[in-house]
Amino acid sequence: MKPIKPWKDLTFTDDYMFKKVMEAKSICKSTLNRILPWNIRRVTYFEKEKPLQALYESKGIRLDAYIHDEVERIYDIEMQVRKMHEKEDVNEMMTLAKRGRYYLGEIDMERLQRGALYSDLHPTIVIFFCPFRLFDGSRSIYRFPRICADDSSLILPDETELVFVTSKGNRKGLSKSTYALLDYMDGKLSNDSLVQRIEDCIHSLKQKEQEEREYMMFEMRLREEREEAKAEGKAEIILNMLKEHVHVDAIQRFTGWTADQIRALAQKNGLVVE
Repeated sequence: MKPIKPWKDLTFTDDYMFKKVMEAKSICKSTLNRILPWNIRRVTYFEKEKPLQALYESKGIRLDAYIHDEVERIYDIEMQVRKMHEKEDVNEMMTLAKRGRYYLGEIDMERLQRGALYSDLHPTIVIFFCPFRLFDGSRSIYRFPRICADDSSLILPDETELVFVTSKGNRKGLSKSTYALLDYMDGKLSNDSLVQRIEDCIHSLKQKEQEEREYMMFEMRLREEREEAKAEGKAEIILNMLKEHVHVDAIQRFTGWTADQIRALAQKNGLVVE
């Protein structure tokens, strides 16, 4: 198993550190204002436990920054750390796009569970920061509202949008401040005010032993959840094989489970082992 990255080595593009940095309102607001075409004057964080409970239960979603602005637009801001191949991988891009689709749906569901009507759903924007190449590389910021396939001038007024920010795209037309933020995603420091504030925030966090302990605990819990999910997935495969009357020897070779483990699972689910 890959070792946990040392706390002292975390950077802005590490998911955990990104989340911690985005907890600083001034940094979060400034970051959004570097990439969006409208100006945000104030950001407010949703309560961390109650509103996100439904999200956690459904598919273990952990939102990096879940906020709203002064006109009640909702934002989910994510650092996408899984790197793709140097050449564009269509399947990877589809996975990333569908993750955004899922997040939009879960956020809407969470709001509706609190008693809202469809007409009460607020504009919602899911933003992925990606320190790798996206799509055709022709842009650094890709915004996707829902557009009519037959008339690109028509935008579906559902007020949702997916935004992808890549540090590896064409930067033509971007401001120097946005350029500096993209460079920083690639590890390049500058005297840009936002970059310096983020650096100061990270340095401050790394001096706190409690923050390091929380990071290690988080990573350990995350690994445990992944192992549990992996075990549950393998158990489901074994159950399907048992239902198809696959011999226990074959199941052992395929899954690595012992005969006793397979028989115990079968017995628990009322199945017969061949």
